[in-house]
Amino acid sequence: MTDDSGRTSRFPTRRQILGTTAAGIGGLTGCTELLGASTETIDPPSTLIATWRTSDPTHQVTLQWVVESDEQPDPVDIALSPSANSKATNETAVARFGPVDSYPPMYRHRATFEALAPDTDFEIELRGKPTGLTVRTAPESIDEPLTFAQGGDIGTTGFVPDLHQQAASWDPLFALVGGDLAYADGVSVSPWITFLEQWHEHMRSDGRLIPIVAGIGNHEVQGGMHGSPEDAPFYYDLFDNEVRDQAYWAIDIGDSVSFLILDSNHTTEVPGEQTEWLESALAERADWEHVAAVSHVPAYPSSKPITGAGRDRVDVRDHWVPLFEAYDVDVVFEHDDHTYKRTHLLEGGEQADDGVLYVGDGAWGKGGREAASTEERPYLAVSKSKRHVIRTTFAPDGTRQYRAVDPDGERIDRFDGNGQPVAEN
Repeated sequence: MTDDSGRTSRFPTRRQILGTTAAGIGGLTGCTELLGASTETIDPPSTLIATWRTSDPTHQVTLQWVVESDEQPDPVDIALSPSANSKATNETAVARFGPVDSYPPMYRHRATFEALAPDTDFEIELRGKPTGLTVRTAPESIDEPLTFAQGGDIGTTGFVPDLHQQAASWDPLFALVGGDLAYADGVSVSPWITFLEQWHEHMRSDGRLIPIVAGIGNHEVQGGMHGSPEDAPFYYDLFDNEVRDQAYWAIDIGDSVSFLILDSNHTTEVPGEQTEWLESALAERADWEHVAAVSHVPAYPSSKPITGAGRDRVDVRDHWVPLFEAYDVDVVFEHDDHTYKRTHLLEGGEQADDGVLYVGDGAWGKGGREAASTEERPYLAVSKSKRHVIRTTFAPDGTRQYRAVDPDGERIDRFDGNGQPVAEN
């Protein structure tokens, strides 16, 4: 099977995978010793993913999946078990996925677990039977290097599974995605099914589901920009957060690492309440070891025009960049351009020793755009027309390491927290 890029896709179609019951649970498959005894296992839903939707991933995780059904399915018993003698039980909440008139009719199962032990692997059970999958909570403090995968602008082409597999091979604690996930534009359900299937199949490490933290981009929203949460029904059905009704919030790991997820004029305006919140959040974290921001629209693009092209980059530069600089944000992950970039450390758009580093530009699947040269845009240190995903490591001593690779695992760039190149070992 080939996709719109002409590249062979190795995953089955949505109809092939969604041949399940209304609850989305497959049949029983053999026996396992997961819980210390010979126990029948159950096939998990093909769209099952783990997400972090709260500010506290050390104690909370959400499991969810979507299924096709003409009528609302019954809830499903679900449990997380850290050992043979202990488990946290729950029941899925079932709700329509997307607008009521979307076709085919889909329903979302969701269960959020709270008060979990930190830095613990939990075996996932459905209907009292092990699935062979696990999920992990974040640690309470960063005593060892923390590795996560970063990127954006994914889509569902044949390049995506390869990039997922590169990311999963690092055994990252989670994946931080800066918007433009399924490219459904707030209208179509089918791209979301394929997106979830690919994530479920390929974003796992030895059976551990890698949680996704997802920001919002223009392709989540009907009209792309200056909409409301109602204009991004599928995104908010999956990736709404428990902090507020908008797509901006902070995820903290202990009191040393924070990720500030931002909405760059997609369903919340940049000026006003969001910027006020950003300044407050940065002030509260002024002495933290690692503070990263995530925005879909880049302040410093590597392909699209610096101003214009319907992306309000001036808003990002006018309202957020001064705060990034004033509070010494360590890195800003940017997306939307479908290229790869690393800027110099920047202050006011100019190279500065104590400036802010901007990385990414979103090509975790999407790609093919021409990157501007570093001569054309002097704020760029590296700029390439490359699909990529970025391995990011935050260390206890405050240092950071980044390594960007292409779908074949070939290195595109490797650098430290000061934006300086690092040689391969």
